Amino acid sequence: AEQGLRLMRELAPAADWRARRVRLEHAEGLFDDLHALARELGVVVVENPTHFDDPPGLSLARLGPQRVRQYQPLRSLIAAGIPLALGSDGPVNPFLNLKFAITHPNNPAEAISREAAVIAYTYGSAFAEFAEHDKGRLAPGQLADLAVLSQDIFTVDAEALPATTSVLTVVGGRVVHDAGILPGTTDSASAGRLSHGGTP
Repeated sequence: AEQGLRLMRELAPAADWRARRVRLEHAEGLFDDLHALARELGVVVVENPTHFDDPPGLSLARLGPQRVRQYQPLRSLIAAGIPLALGSDGPVNPFLNLKFAITHPNNPAEAISREAAVIAYTYGSAFAEFAEHDKGRLAPGQLADLAVLSQDIFTVDAEALPATTSVLTVVGGRVVHDAGILPGTTDSASAGRLSHGGTP
């Protein structure tokens, strides 16, 4: 991360980089002393919380006691005003990622709230691809992308989060999955039921 940020600063003015929203994928080594430069250059950090479950002691052995406290940042990035998105590199289970983001087994001081994790997954990811005016929030004029979940991810025990499933999924205003919660429908029969132009 350090070499990339310093090269960016040498190659072009910060304003040019801010307009591009350069994404730093797996920016697990974006330590505190780089936060000001990352914010100046307008980079978006994309973290993958399933990586936060390394074997015990591995990060400490690699980084030492000082750096390990800053490794795999989440909370400090938000505090520094650096845009954060969450990705799904690893097991394709967003709720497992959510669990690791809010518990951060390797570095609990960098764990974030459930609300912050959901925002990073939705609005943060939309912002990272210049799509924040189309998706990432439930708001008038945005795509009706939403899911009705099998449990309340804001209150259920963290260990139970990975068992969460979608019982109804709507993409662009169109039902693409229904586990039988819409009256008188099956998964296939309900497809398209809410479709009317892609907005709520």
